[in-house]
Amino acid sequence: MLLHIGIDDTDSPNGMCTTYLGALLYRELSRLAEPMDLPRLIRLNPNIPYKTRGNGAVSMTFEVEEGLIPEIKNAVLFYVNQLADFTHENTNPGVVFLEGAIPEELREFSLRALREHVTIEEAERVAGKVGAEYFKFKLGRGIIGALASIGYPLERFTYELLAYRERENWGRPRRVDSESVFMADRWSYPFTYDNVDPYKKTVLITPHGKDPVLAGIRGVDAGKVLQTFEMVRFEEPVAFHQLYKTNQNTDDHLTPKKIGELKLYDSAVVRGRVAKPYWERGRHVFFELEDETGRIRVAAFEPTKKFRNYVRKLLPGDEIIAAGGVKEHEGVLTLNLEKFYPVKLVPKVEYQKPKCPRCGGTMKSKGDYLKCKRCGYRMPKKLIPVEVPRGLERKIYEVPPDARKHLSRPLVLPGGEERILGLL
Repeated sequence: MLLHIGIDDTDSPNGMCTTYLGALLYRELSRLAEPMDLPRLIRLNPNIPYKTRGNGAVSMTFEVEEGLIPEIKNAVLFYVNQLADFTHENTNPGVVFLEGAIPEELREFSLRALREHVTIEEAERVAGKVGAEYFKFKLGRGIIGALASIGYPLERFTYELLAYRERENWGRPRRVDSESVFMADRWSYPFTYDNVDPYKKTVLITPHGKDPVLAGIRGVDAGKVLQTFEMVRFEEPVAFHQLYKTNQNTDDHLTPKKIGELKLYDSAVVRGRVAKPYWERGRHVFFELEDETGRIRVAAFEPTKKFRNYVRKLLPGDEIIAAGGVKEHEGVLTLNLEKFYPVKLVPKVEYQKPKCPRCGGTMKSKGDYLKCKRCGYRMPKKLIPVEVPRGLERKIYEVPPDARKHLSRPLVLPGGEERILGLL
């Protein structure tokens, strides 16, 4: 009998991690039943305001003797009861069990949980229809992710190896040799990626919270991920590690839409025209994008750093394709920009002073006339329109690695341009 297990929302900013609980369970349950594949880390809608840190749920599938199913279910519930951080108000765990094949209706629900806003009531209704058994702790919001992680059609996937800390080190600064991370990255890139930020010369594999994760290494080749992990020098004990199959870095959250169709919490790709010049507030860069169905504000926020420089080069009338998540910022529906592609750029014209017609020298503005710096020749002030380079190419611009969302696909990976260029 196939038994699918889904778990979500067991962590909080104060500690714990659903992947840690999942890894422990996977190891424990593999002694009782045959795992059908690696455990799965499924990232869901990144725009939901009450999401966990990375909005990731965990699921796993076992071939189980029917008589052992109650024991396995009890073990899962025991681990959740013991390890989930129930003290935090936003931690509302959910556990789901499903026996047999995955129904199509559950697959559809999973994709909606990735791209839209779904409710606990919807999850309960779908669970009832497909015959899934669910357990809610506190509000039980975690049943949404738990159910979606079971049904998610993982057609495109990557890998993430997560190394965990000894409990006595939770909350302390992580100790990893930076030089070894850069060396490992040079060897394995791009089969593993986002290990470091090459521009800021910083290490990205170590998180910063109080959770049990010591390091995470992402890649498209499971063997390279494991070898990269072996090359990194850890300066504190590694309790254990687990390789996950995941929908991270697949762009599966992005759906082509018209601007007028965008709703709060959507993740979308839109094509439109820049409606007016950009403006800045608090080091964030904003502009407006419009098509025949409507207009929306677009933002490149401060953490995207140099990416904002390319956004500043956009002019009214430019046609672009933009991808990102829809949230409210200061009460206004805003597309948080992850990537953009200039489709058609308007000419940029600057008005420049002419050269001196007498000697070819440089003219200087003197009120309503121009005067040559070299020979003193004077002439009426008349500037010449000159078309200047735009500083933008016909290519995709993406945010830097440390600002990239879990689901966004880096351009270094095959298919990193598919969602964007599909609207050309």
